[in-house]
Amino acid sequence: MLCTCCGGTVTSCPTGTEISRVSWVGTCENAKEGKSYLVSYNDCCGKISCGRCSCSNHERERPGYQLGLHNNINWCMANDLNSYHCTVASLVGLAPEPAAKG
Repeated sequence: MLCTCCGGTVTSCPTGTEISRVSWVGTCENAKEGKSYLVSYNDCCGKISCGRCSCSNHERERPGYQLGLHNNINWCMANDLNSYHCTVASLVGLAPEPAAKG
């Protein structure tokens, strides 16, 4: 769940939490522009989940043994306070165009 439901913003963690030391990157397509963007996601750690605005997308999820492709990873694992609270996102830039097949 994004931190906007938990007292933070899309890009900042709520008071009393800290940003995760590790992050993951995904792509998001803007259909109107026909472009894909790289988005960096970080968890906010140190409090239990706030339980509001829950969102769980399992599209293309893989079993837990493939760490980077599994949806239920607690990215707070590298922090001293490792309980998950919510997630923030930041735009990294345009995703690279797929290589032409030829």
